[in-house]
Amino acid sequence: MTVAHARAGTFRTHAIDARVIGGVSLAWIFLGVVWAAQTTMGAILRGVAPVPLTTALRTTLIQTLPWIPVTLAAVAITRRFPLSRATWKRNIVAHLIAAPLLAFVANVLVVLGYWLSAGMYDGAATLARQGALWATVNLHVALLIYASVVAITQAVLYYQRTRAQELSLARIEGQLARARLQALTAQIRPHFLFNTLHTIGQLWRSGRSDDADEVLDQLGALFSRVQESTSKAEVPLAEELELVKAYLAIEQARFRDRLRTAVHASPEAMSCLVPPLILQPLVENAIRHGVSAISTAGRVDVSAALDNGSLLVTIADDGPGFGARSAQPGSGTGLRNTRERLVQLYGAEADVKLETPVTTEKPSKPGIWMSRNTRSGFSVLIARIASRPLAQVPMISTSE
Repeated sequence: MTVAHARAGTFRTHAIDARVIGGVSLAWIFLGVVWAAQTTMGAILRGVAPVPLTTALRTTLIQTLPWIPVTLAAVAITRRFPLSRATWKRNIVAHLIAAPLLAFVANVLVVLGYWLSAGMYDGAATLARQGALWATVNLHVALLIYASVVAITQAVLYYQRTRAQELSLARIEGQLARARLQALTAQIRPHFLFNTLHTIGQLWRSGRSDDADEVLDQLGALFSRVQESTSKAEVPLAEELELVKAYLAIEQARFRDRLRTAVHASPEAMSCLVPPLILQPLVENAIRHGVSAISTAGRVDVSAALDNGSLLVTIADDGPGFGARSAQPGSGTGLRNTRERLVQLYGAEADVKLETPVTTEKPSKPGIWMSRNTRSGFSVLIARIASRPLAQVPMISTSE
């Protein structure tokens, strides 16, 4: 089975498709027609006995049509024995043999064409002698034609090989990019799960078993949504905000009255596409380094709106700011992951900037802008062009 497939693949590699046959045939027929027209016009311009176009066309086609199979044979030989840098020494012998042999075949067919048009046939020996004679006389023309066919075929083969390598490289790069996005998305899940389980442990240790049970129920429901969401490269903002609300509900069970939240977005922004779980790490940072760092009640706001074709998502808290020392120093996984995922999806158009004080200046290009001061905690502004319809959400398969 394997050998049969290998042989079939080799045959297809060197076979000549219909486009090549059609192109070669049209080229030689066109040359014959032009040659006939030149012959007729030349006789008229020189003032000699006129040559009817039909007579000239019959004569020129007798001389050009035999080159169609000869040219196709030269193409097939060049495909089978390409003259590349690595193989020309080994394959040049095949071409040195094929060039005069094909010249002989072409001239034999030309002589046979003249005989048939005159209604005569003098035998195979005479046909071979005359074919050899005319092949020797016109050898320079035949070699020039053969060399041209080899050169054109080599150029086409080089283009096809280069194009195939570019397509293969593009497919590999796409696969690597998707694998990278999958890895980054998968990295969020254990990080998020660890922090949530830590919250549940704190609730149990503080004697709030009912709250711990409620968080466990909410965690199960949230993870079913996360599993569905992370199977896509991008999701509607409405779906992403539902995940944010579910996560905030878990945190509110922990902080009770110490955490106030607000999530709102304009109706037209809800259908815009964003990477899945792109907001959760940032909301988590707002709670961990903002609300957790103060003894009074804290606030986390998430808002989204469209502005001049861009989606602006802002996450803000009223924590102590950049200058304060956090009681829960983080590893930077959330922000680093967010930055890398944006770069993977949007390339150079994605960016992350840290600025102080908080500014409402609009970003000059899609990306993330983060600002912080001692009163307002930090805010993250995510901006991206929101022009693709939901039907173009690309899917990424994940393995369990």
